[in-house]
Amino acid sequence: MMTSSDSHKQKPSQAAPRRFGKLPPRYRFILNPYPDQRFTGCPNCGKLTKWRKFVLLVHIDPMHLLAQNIHCRFCPDCDLLIAHQDALEAQLMIHVSEHFPADVGNDYLVMGTMERAAWNENRRNPKTVSETLELVADFREVLTIKVRPAGWYRDDEV
Repeated sequence: MMTSSDSHKQKPSQAAPRRFGKLPPRYRFILNPYPDQRFTGCPNCGKLTKWRKFVLLVHIDPMHLLAQNIHCRFCPDCDLLIAHQDALEAQLMIHVSEHFPADVGNDYLVMGTMERAAWNENRRNPKTVSETLELVADFREVLTIKVRPAGWYRDDEV
């Protein structure tokens, strides 16, 4: 079952939400917290998902921005990107423990995506934060996913 995050849903009477990146928003995004669920099938349409690498921009408390190249599941029909939390956290742990050891285990937030060419250029010639934000696309929608174990349920529990 997929549900939309309330913080990213725009009500008709509200002003447009502030965007972090300067590129147009892309992808519907899920951070999958279940290590035993790999979503080879799209939770929305049921079609097979593709295994692709995406550059995710992650904010790590207190003030770190990190672009991480990571394998994700992707459904092109639904424009749905699924990152696996355990894989992302493993990569973050390696990077943060090398560069910011005092911040290991801090909270983080996946902010959006970067184009691979821009990420490679930024690795060769580091840019300022404001220049980097010119290359970032926020997510169109952030979703949460809940997995219910198989079994018999009463009608009122469905």
